Amino acid sequence: MYLIVLYIVLCFIFIYFTSIVLYLLGNFKKQSSLKNDNLNPISVIVAVKNGEKSLPNLLNDLLSQDYDGKFECIIVDDQSSDKTKKIIKKFSLINNNIKYISSNLGNKNLLYKKRALDAGIKNSKYNILLFTDVDCRLPKTWISSMNSYFHDDIDFLIGVAKIEKYKNFISRFQMIDLQILFNVARGMSNLKMPFASIGQNQAYRKELYENVGFLDISNSIQGDDTLFLQQCLKKNIKVGFNEDSKSFVNSRIENNLISFIKQRVRWAADLKVLWNYNKGLFIISFSTFISNLFILFASISYFIFNNIVFSFLSGVVLIKIILEFSLYITGSKKILYKKNYMSFIFWFLLNVPYVVFMGIGSFFIKYIGWRGQKNIK
Repeated sequence: MYLIVLYIVLCFIFIYFTSIVLYLLGNFKKQSSLKNDNLNPISVIVAVKNGEKSLPNLLNDLLSQDYDGKFECIIVDDQSSDKTKKIIKKFSLINNNIKYISSNLGNKNLLYKKRALDAGIKNSKYNILLFTDVDCRLPKTWISSMNSYFHDDIDFLIGVAKIEKYKNFISRFQMIDLQILFNVARGMSNLKMPFASIGQNQAYRKELYENVGFLDISNSIQGDDTLFLQQCLKKNIKVGFNEDSKSFVNSRIENNLISFIKQRVRWAADLKVLWNYNKGLFIISFSTFISNLFILFASISYFIFNNIVFSFLSGVVLIKIILEFSLYITGSKKILYKKNYMSFIFWFLLNVPYVVFMGIGSFFIKYIGWRGQKNIK
């Protein structure tokens, strides 16, 4: 029985390491130099719930865009109890590109953020839709860069979110974790097997949404990015990845441990249901969890293992750090991240318990909501 379990674990570890090799190969592949020169009309859609603190910054960023084409900014108030509605209305009087929409206009069968996004999409004028979050900061070149990568044969565009500077150990971990995430996303997009997107920076066609929609993923608290992408892939769409630093948005810096854990548990909960949408991605995600669980368990219990097992553990950890460091370096060169080797080591040491904790935490997603909205399941 012991050997059977060990062989099964070995299979998962092999899948995990093979997936990292795939990410590396994808990052070595050059992207197409094809760019879009047309100034497409664009609708920017942002769902906001109780965002009075960060909303003025986002709206000022949107009004400062250098894009010469037509664009509108639809800000959807998702039943906020603070001054969110008042702030949106105030900015809409200053510039008619800013438009207030209530999430009440969204499909009543949708839950959480997806109802708000549905309301915004329904009330948008243009076919190309850009998405970000209220807590993000946007460069003035954001719309221009996203448009330049959204050429005629692209249906879905994955953008990058980053942390420029860290303030404590939480944001230090977050900074490297986001870099690794987008190195993976870039690699798999280049291999024509896109895995993940992020609602903080993505774009797709309105007609694609009308064809796919959120109804099948309504019960997921997140679901508007990676799960939606996986649904869209069933329609044989073409997906692009924007590696231009002029399009990178600055993500909210997480300085509070509880807030960070809640965010990442929501992300992990989406991965947990991937079996229904992309079995290959689910197996890779599960293999990542099992591999890190083995390393954590073996590290804690190595005193009772024999030398052979401990030597095997050492080998697994060595291969892991070589592959993940290679992915970090290679991806950072392609996406032009600033490399921080000490921060990578810090991330690597915490990554094993982090992956295990988030995987287990995803089973308690019903206790976590989006901006105060609890999961009803």
